[in-house]
Amino acid sequence: MPEEDKPTYSGHLLREARKKKRRRYMKLSSELGIPQKYLEALEKDDYSSMPSETYIRGYIRAYSKKLDLVPEVVLEAYDRYLENQRKEIKIENKEGKPKSNHKLIYSLVIVFILIFIYVLLFIILPNGEPADKISRESPRDLNQEMLDASQERVLDSMAVEESQNQERPIFKKEKEKIFLLPEEFKGNLIDEVKNFNRLYLSIHGDCWIEIMDKHEVLEYRLAKAGTSIEITGEGPFKVILGNVHNAQLFYNDEQINLSSTTNSVTNVSCLVLPTGRCSEFTLSN
Repeated sequence: MPEEDKPTYSGHLLREARKKKRRRYMKLSSELGIPQKYLEALEKDDYSSMPSETYIRGYIRAYSKKLDLVPEVVLEAYDRYLENQRKEIKIENKEGKPKSNHKLIYSLVIVFILIFIYVLLFIILPNGEPADKISRESPRDLNQEMLDASQERVLDSMAVEESQNQERPIFKKEKEKIFLLPEEFKGNLIDEVKNFNRLYLSIHGDCWIEIMDKHEVLEYRLAKAGTSIEITGEGPFKVILGNVHNAQLFYNDEQINLSSTTNSVTNVSCLVLPTGRCSEFTLSN
């Protein structure tokens, strides 16, 4: 695709605006409080290293304002990039699908041919002998052979069943037993319950949320006004909130002050409960 026909994405707008103002990444990073590697990634439309969708939109909005761009225009270009990425993935899936179907049909045809050959051989050559040889034998001989073979099969099956009965253990029905939990295990169970912590979010306006523990992402969505979220677990919990003024956070029934963990430019709060900074808690992709 020629350069002039390529769609304009948010990375192109941010890069051109920064070049016109002759601004350096290091200075911009210090002023915005955004790591330099994220500023470079935004200009390249490379969002794989970003922590979450909430961060990406917050960074684009703050970076646009700093470069005297209209944030809504840049965010619209970012949405256009996401839409084109989804279309490219659909096209790739469509192109790959007929090939897989062709391989499947070819495999099924081979299987049916093999089954047909096996059935044909079974009909023509029963018991491994030619059909014309069997037809030449007298009916009396055939009946005697079939009777002898039937008797042999019955005797073999009786012998197998008898040997299985001898090897099979005989279980006697016992009375049901009630097992009581030892006292030392009760104490351990109570200690485990005590170690569980309660996280509660009250949402009174649209708010992006992302909550994770050391093992997985527990919540990631746009919470609507009037909803509440409650999570119980061992912790610690990492909590990221966009539009933080629309949420109240409680940890073990104690309200958390979010002002000290909120970026005033992006209005995004990030903290680890019960204590710690976000940089100390990462979840591998």
